[in-house]
Amino acid sequence: MSKRLDKLLALVGKCEVLADVGCDHGYVGIEALRTGKARRVLFVDVSGLSLDKARANCPQEFADRARFVCRDGLGDLKADCAVIAGMGGLEIISILDRAQFPPPYLVLQPNRNPREVRDRLCEGYDITYDGMTSDGKIFYNMIVAERSDKTSDLSLLEREFGKTNLYCPTEDFRLYLNKERAKLTKILSGCSDPKVSDRLALVERALSAVGGQQ
Repeated sequence: MSKRLDKLLALVGKCEVLADVGCDHGYVGIEALRTGKARRVLFVDVSGLSLDKARANCPQEFADRARFVCRDGLGDLKADCAVIAGMGGLEIISILDRAQFPPPYLVLQPNRNPREVRDRLCEGYDITYDGMTSDGKIFYNMIVAERSDKTSDLSLLEREFGKTNLYCPTEDFRLYLNKERAKLTKILSGCSDPKVSDRLALVERALSAVGGQQ
């Protein structure tokens, strides 16, 4: 598997039922079965072609513990852990909002809008991990959240970049911030954009917090 998928699997806790939402080839769910992290896996995808690939990849020995569901999101499915990865953050929020039985444990990887995902998780979940990994080209936000009766409160920087990134920063995160700073500075050299200026100010604050000057 790729570094991104390996990290997603590492963040999955041992569970009875795992929902691999947007499963595509099904690699995370299959490895969860293979390693004993999940007893049963619901492979969920809106694309029938993707489900066919996941079904073809799933070893026969796991056939009685794998279920393949073609639908947009969780709907009425029940799982004690869900991986929702490789899609936009607003789509992830929509899936959570439409779930009749929101899973108590979530592993999320939004391609876009991670801040909005964090905002949504503050309502009913506690974010226990919020880090970043990279395959050398693309940076991936990885978020783990557990259901909570309390409403979480995050600071501006925590909402923007994630608690784990800020307080236990990796070299991937520092590299991301430095690349963001370079990109935003280049944009501002050719125009004046308040939104870009505000974003650059946040990046500079985060760099100062993690000691990320390179």
